[in-house]
Amino acid sequence: MTEETKRALVISIDGLDARYLQRRDVYGLHVPTLRRLMSEGAASLNVRVVYPSVTYPVHTTIVTGALPARHGIVGNELFIPLGAPDCGEWHWFARDIQAETLWDAAQARGLSTGIVSWPVAGGAGDYNVPEIKKIDGSLRDTLALMMAHERPRGFIEEVAARDPHLYAQANRDEHDDMRTRFAEYIIREKRPDLMLVHLFDLDHFQHDYGPFTPEAFAVLEKLDAYVARLLEAATRAGTLSETAIFIVSDHGFEQISRLIHPGVVLHRAGLLSVAEESDAPQERAPRMCVTEDWRALPSLTGGSCAIILNDPADRETFEKARAAFDDLRDGGASGVAERGVVPFRIIDAEEAQALGADPRAAFFLEAADGYAFGANYAGAAVTRSVMRGQHGYLPSRYATSFIASGAGVKRRGDLGELSIIDIGPTVARSLGLTLGDADGQALQL
Repeated sequence: MTEETKRALVISIDGLDARYLQRRDVYGLHVPTLRRLMSEGAASLNVRVVYPSVTYPVHTTIVTGALPARHGIVGNELFIPLGAPDCGEWHWFARDIQAETLWDAAQARGLSTGIVSWPVAGGAGDYNVPEIKKIDGSLRDTLALMMAHERPRGFIEEVAARDPHLYAQANRDEHDDMRTRFAEYIIREKRPDLMLVHLFDLDHFQHDYGPFTPEAFAVLEKLDAYVARLLEAATRAGTLSETAIFIVSDHGFEQISRLIHPGVVLHRAGLLSVAEESDAPQERAPRMCVTEDWRALPSLTGGSCAIILNDPADRETFEKARAAFDDLRDGGASGVAERGVVPFRIIDAEEAQALGADPRAAFFLEAADGYAFGANYAGAAVTRSVMRGQHGYLPSRYATSFIASGAGVKRRGDLGELSIIDIGPTVARSLGLTLGDADGQALQL
């Protein structure tokens, strides 16, 4: 990096599996902005992520340079038993992070920050449209919750008053036009030193339709246009020439057709009990709840699952849980042995901890090709999946993408294989900052 870099723009395209850009010509992808940034700067289409490879742990690694065990975000959701208060809530807020972040380092140096929908960033930065949603709520409910945690207060209404089309394309499936409009406004009107933007329609469509499908290709081409709009906003602000641009992503994707339900296995083994909630509101059916005497619970992360013991020293429960999953894996409870399929493997705690994964886990389950983990606690242990794509698997299963371009970045082409823990320190150095808790190191760009 050089003294010409005064700002950094970090754009995350959630679920940008490296194979999209590796095979861009084979797929006939119209992504002129990403192609140009790659040709003008430096890129890796072989970025290894962390375990589990789900959105919130990986995005927190991007902004800290630290592994999940160090920064504390080991899954998307808070680990709360089914049916308990706040069950299903995610790590919305920056206060959950246990390591220094890019926005922490920027604030300490007096630099301004803009954040749009960055995971685990609620309450951070100078200008923040937070990623937070109302569980089981409407888009209107979610917008009200976003306004309750925006920075500064009244900011969302300020943008809406200036942009009559802010919500025009927001619907159940697509929100990235809205996110781009928020980010355009911050870049153009507030000119932050550090700007973080999270775009995730591609992730959503890959879950619904599977990766490398016509639906996913169409969304990625839209996202390329959104990136172009953000660069145009910097041009209009007069800041593009002094801005280092980083395109990042959090995980790849695998096609799936079947779900394994660890909660069913633990229930059958007598290691947890479930019951209908007694105080369900009239507008919905009662939910199933895990009773307070649970001995082992699953912590689901898509293609992987941590098994957590209520008492980590309870060897009897550990052995019963391992035996139950050994039986399922070998076909005793699921019938998969007859089809010649081993649906998952067991990863010992030591192996997972070497990857920086959840230190609370007694062991992990890693789903095989075509499988992921589901949330049922009753019924069959293995079912068909409505969802067509999933992630969360070991970092060795796929790679993601990184592009650096703009101010201070030399035209270096292919950077080869990288670790995602090096991205945060690289962004930090572009602004003359360091990340005190990083496990990674800054790249030479």
